[in-house]
Amino acid sequence: MIPNQSDHQGEQTLLTARPTRYIAFHYYVLLILSLVLAPLVYFHPWIFSSIPSAVIGFVNTDQILVALLLILALYSLIRAELKRATTFYVITDNKIIRRDGILSKNTQMVPYTQLERVDLNQSLGQRILRIGTVIVDTGDDVLKIEQIPHPEKVQQLLSQRLGRRAYVMQR
Repeated sequence: MIPNQSDHQGEQTLLTARPTRYIAFHYYVLLILSLVLAPLVYFHPWIFSSIPSAVIGFVNTDQILVALLLILALYSLIRAELKRATTFYVITDNKIIRRDGILSKNTQMVPYTQLERVDLNQSLGQRILRIGTVIVDTGDDVLKIEQIPHPEKVQQLLSQRLGRRAYVMQR
């Protein structure tokens, strides 16, 4: 559930975002690799002839390996989707919030008064896909807003808030 304005009494929600599927990229790679290897093992067992083939009951080791690869693929898919579905970011007019987790919930809150720097990290591929990670530095702690779409807008929004705080403090 993405929190709405009623979750933050007296605050205005400026942005609510979820990470893109790129946040669980390594799980998707494992999923694809498992789904490619499973039919190869099943239909071409000679490819893996170095693995001794034995018959255990009515099942041979090739079938066991295929089953393990399919279980690994299913695990990777579930893990990737849960990672993405349970992580979200909320930017209000007073603070930045990151929540994630299912069984063990983690919540990080950074008020604008603690902000020191707002950085943006993007690889070439991420720039092409228009995704990236915004890193909020408080001096003591770092909050990562990972793999979000249009990170430049988020960085600009937070930098404006950082500038307003500095301007107000100078008065």
